[in-house]
Amino acid sequence: MFKIIISTVLLFVLVAFMPCVSAIAQETKTDQQKAMDAYMKAMAPNENHAFLKSFAGQWDVTSTAWMQPGAPPSMSTSTGTAEVILGGRYLMMKYQGVMFGQPFEGIQIMGYDNTQKKYNTFWIDNTSTSFYLTTGTRDAAGNTFNDTGLWPDPMTGGTSKVRAVTKIISPDEFTYELFMVGSDGKEFKSLENRAVRKK
Repeated sequence: MFKIIISTVLLFVLVAFMPCVSAIAQETKTDQQKAMDAYMKAMAPNENHAFLKSFAGQWDVTSTAWMQPGAPPSMSTSTGTAEVILGGRYLMMKYQGVMFGQPFEGIQIMGYDNTQKKYNTFWIDNTSTSFYLTTGTRDAAGNTFNDTGLWPDPMTGGTSKVRAVTKIISPDEFTYELFMVGSDGKEFKSLENRAVRKK
Protein backbone atom coordinates (compact mmCIF):
# COMPACT_ATOMS: atom_id res chain seq x y z
CA MET A 1 0.00 0.00 0.00
CA PHE A 2 2.88 2.35 0.88
CA LYS A 3 4.55 1.64 -2.48
CA ILE A 4 1.33 2.44 -4.30
CA ILE A 5 1.07 5.79 -2.52
CA ILE A 6 4.70 6.66 -3.31
CA SER A 7 4.25 5.68 -6.96
CA THR A 8 1.09 7.76 -7.20
CA VAL A 9 2.83 10.79 -5.71
CA LEU A 10 5.79 10.42 -8.06
CA LEU A 11 3.47 10.10 -11.03
CA PHE A 12 1.60 13.22 -9.95
CA VAL A 13 4.84 15.17 -9.56
CA LEU A 14 6.08 14.01 -12.98
CA VAL A 15 2.82 14.95 -14.69
CA ALA A 16 2.81 18.34 -12.97
CA PHE A 17 6.45 18.97 -13.88
CA MET A 18 6.21 18.01 -17.57
CA PRO A 19 4.71 21.36 -18.73
CA CYS A 20 7.57 23.14 -16.98
CA VAL A 21 10.14 20.98 -18.77
CA SER A 22 8.40 21.63 -22.06
CA ALA A 23 8.32 25.38 -21.40
CA ILE A 24 12.02 25.42 -20.48
CA ALA A 25 12.88 23.46 -23.61
CA GLN A 26 10.82 25.84 -25.74
CA GLU A 27 12.44 28.89 -24.09
CA THR A 28 15.90 27.40 -24.65
CA LYS A 29 15.06 26.77 -28.30
CA THR A 30 13.80 30.35 -28.69
CA ASP A 31 16.93 31.77 -27.06
CA GLN A 32 19.09 29.65 -29.35
CA GLN A 33 17.24 30.93 -32.40
CA LYS A 34 17.61 34.53 -31.21
CA ALA A 35 21.33 33.98 -30.69
CA MET A 36 21.66 32.41 -34.13
CA ASP A 37 19.78 35.29 -35.77
CA ALA A 38 22.01 37.82 -33.98
CA TYR A 39 25.19 36.06 -35.09
CA MET A 40 23.97 35.76 -38.67
CA LYS A 41 23.16 39.48 -38.76
CA ALA A 42 26.53 40.37 -37.23
CA MET A 43 28.48 38.32 -39.78
CA ALA A 44 26.62 39.38 -42.93
CA PRO A 45 28.41 41.78 -45.31
CA ASN A 46 26.32 44.85 -46.15
CA GLU A 47 26.58 48.15 -47.99
CA ASN A 48 29.30 49.36 -45.60
CA HIS A 49 31.52 46.45 -46.58
CA ALA A 50 30.65 46.86 -50.25
CA PHE A 51 31.87 50.46 -50.02
CA LEU A 52 35.33 49.25 -49.03
CA LYS A 53 35.64 47.48 -52.38
CA SER A 54 36.04 50.88 -54.02
CA PHE A 55 39.59 50.99 -52.59
CA ALA A 56 40.62 47.71 -54.23
CA GLY A 57 43.41 48.05 -56.78
CA GLN A 58 46.90 49.53 -56.99
CA TRP A 59 47.87 52.98 -55.74
CA ASP A 60 50.80 55.37 -55.91
CA VAL A 61 51.22 57.02 -52.51
CA THR A 62 53.10 60.23 -51.70
CA SER A 63 53.75 60.77 -47.99
CA THR A 64 54.70 63.86 -46.02
CA ALA A 65 55.71 63.21 -42.40
CA TRP A 66 56.59 65.48 -39.47
CA MET A 67 58.44 64.08 -36.45
CA GLN A 68 57.28 66.96 -34.25
CA PRO A 69 55.51 70.31 -34.54
CA GLY A 70 57.50 72.81 -36.59
CA ALA A 71 59.99 70.20 -37.79
CA PRO A 72 60.85 70.11 -41.49
CA PRO A 73 58.76 67.52 -43.36
CA SER A 74 60.15 64.30 -44.75
CA MET A 75 58.87 63.25 -48.18
CA SER A 76 58.60 59.66 -49.39
CA THR A 77 56.77 57.50 -51.90
CA SER A 78 55.32 54.03 -51.80
CA THR A 79 52.93 51.78 -53.64
CA GLY A 80 49.79 50.22 -52.20
CA THR A 81 47.98 47.11 -53.34
CA ALA A 82 44.49 46.63 -51.90
CA GLU A 83 42.12 43.67 -52.06
CA VAL A 84 38.97 42.54 -50.30
CA ILE A 85 39.36 39.42 -48.17
CA LEU A 86 37.29 36.97 -46.13
CA GLY A 87 34.17 37.06 -48.25
CA GLY A 88 34.20 40.82 -48.79
CA ARG A 89 34.20 41.62 -45.07
CA TYR A 90 37.59 43.34 -44.94
CA LEU A 91 39.89 45.42 -47.11
CA MET A 92 43.61 44.63 -46.88
CA MET A 93 46.18 47.06 -48.29
CA LYS A 94 49.89 46.30 -48.43
CA TYR A 95 52.34 49.20 -48.73
CA GLN A 96 55.92 49.07 -49.94
CA GLY A 97 58.34 51.96 -50.33
CA VAL A 98 60.88 54.10 -48.51
CA MET A 99 60.37 56.15 -45.35
CA PHE A 100 63.03 58.30 -43.66
CA GLY A 101 65.55 56.79 -46.07
CA GLN A 102 64.80 53.21 -45.04
CA PRO A 103 62.85 50.41 -46.77
CA PHE A 104 59.27 50.48 -45.58
CA GLU A 105 56.53 47.83 -45.51
CA GLY A 106 53.11 48.12 -43.93
CA ILE A 107 49.83 46.23 -43.82
CA GLN A 108 46.46 47.86 -43.18
CA ILE A 109 43.21 45.98 -42.65
CA MET A 110 39.95 47.88 -42.58
CA GLY A 111 36.46 46.59 -41.86
CA TYR A 112 33.01 47.57 -40.68
CA ASP A 113 31.81 46.10 -37.39
CA ASN A 114 28.06 45.42 -37.66
CA THR A 115 27.78 45.13 -33.89
CA GLN A 116 29.54 48.41 -33.02
CA LYS A 117 28.28 50.10 -36.22
CA LYS A 118 31.76 51.53 -36.72
CA TYR A 119 34.74 51.13 -39.01
CA ASN A 120 37.90 49.63 -37.54
CA THR A 121 41.36 50.09 -39.04
CA PHE A 122 44.27 47.87 -38.03
CA TRP A 123 47.88 48.68 -38.93
CA ILE A 124 51.30 46.99 -38.58
CA ASP A 125 54.62 47.77 -40.28
CA ASN A 126 58.33 47.00 -40.23
CA THR A 127 59.21 50.10 -38.18
CA SER A 128 57.56 48.76 -35.02
CA THR A 129 56.50 45.64 -33.14
CA SER A 130 53.24 47.25 -32.02
CA PHE A 131 49.65 46.85 -33.21
CA TYR A 132 47.82 50.06 -34.12
CA LEU A 133 44.03 50.34 -34.10
CA THR A 134 41.64 53.21 -34.76
CA THR A 135 37.85 53.22 -34.74
CA GLY A 136 35.45 55.64 -36.36
CA THR A 137 32.59 56.46 -38.68
CA ARG A 138 31.91 57.64 -42.22
CA ASP A 139 30.09 60.95 -42.69
CA ALA A 140 26.58 61.26 -44.14
CA ALA A 141 27.94 62.17 -47.57
CA GLY A 142 30.02 59.01 -47.49
CA ASN A 143 33.28 60.70 -48.46
CA THR A 144 35.10 61.15 -45.16
CA PHE A 145 36.20 58.72 -42.44
CA ASN A 146 36.95 60.12 -38.98
CA ASP A 147 38.87 57.75 -36.70
CA THR A 148 40.36 57.96 -33.22
CA GLY A 149 42.49 55.63 -31.16
CA LEU A 150 45.18 55.12 -28.55
CA TRP A 151 48.48 54.11 -30.11
CA PRO A 152 51.50 52.65 -28.33
CA ASP A 153 54.00 55.38 -27.42
CA PRO A 154 57.62 54.14 -27.48
CA MET A 155 58.82 57.29 -25.67
CA THR A 156 56.71 56.67 -22.57
CA GLY A 157 55.83 52.99 -22.82
CA GLY A 158 52.19 54.02 -22.58
CA THR A 159 49.73 55.19 -25.20
CA SER A 160 49.12 58.39 -27.10
CA LYS A 161 45.89 59.75 -28.58
CA VAL A 162 45.66 59.80 -32.36
CA ARG A 163 43.09 61.06 -34.82
CA ALA A 164 42.89 60.16 -38.50
CA VAL A 165 40.89 61.65 -41.36
CA THR A 166 40.51 59.87 -44.71
CA LYS A 167 38.95 61.93 -47.50
CA ILE A 168 37.82 60.44 -50.79
CA ILE A 169 38.58 63.04 -53.46
CA SER A 170 37.37 60.88 -56.36
CA PRO A 171 37.16 57.16 -57.22
CA ASP A 172 40.85 57.42 -58.15
CA GLU A 173 42.24 59.56 -55.34
CA PHE A 174 42.07 59.81 -51.56
CA THR A 175 44.04 61.46 -48.76
CA TYR A 176 44.88 60.27 -45.26
CA GLU A 177 45.86 62.66 -42.46
CA LEU A 178 47.16 61.52 -39.08
CA PHE A 179 47.16 63.82 -36.06
CA MET A 180 49.10 63.06 -32.88
CA VAL A 181 49.69 64.78 -29.56
CA GLY A 182 53.08 66.47 -29.12
CA SER A 183 55.19 66.81 -26.00
CA ASP A 184 53.39 70.08 -25.27
CA GLY A 185 50.08 68.23 -25.10
CA LYS A 186 48.79 69.85 -28.30
CA GLU A 187 47.63 68.03 -31.41
CA PHE A 188 49.71 68.32 -34.57
CA LYS A 189 49.62 66.74 -38.03
CA SER A 190 52.28 64.03 -38.18
CA LEU A 191 51.46 62.42 -41.53
CA GLU A 192 49.67 63.16 -44.77
CA ASN A 193 49.31 60.57 -47.52
CA ARG A 194 47.98 61.26 -51.01
CA ALA A 195 47.03 58.12 -52.92
CA VAL A 196 46.33 58.08 -56.66
CA ARG A 197 45.07 54.98 -58.41
CA LYS A 198 47.45 53.41 -60.91
CA LYS A 199 46.05 53.41 -64.44
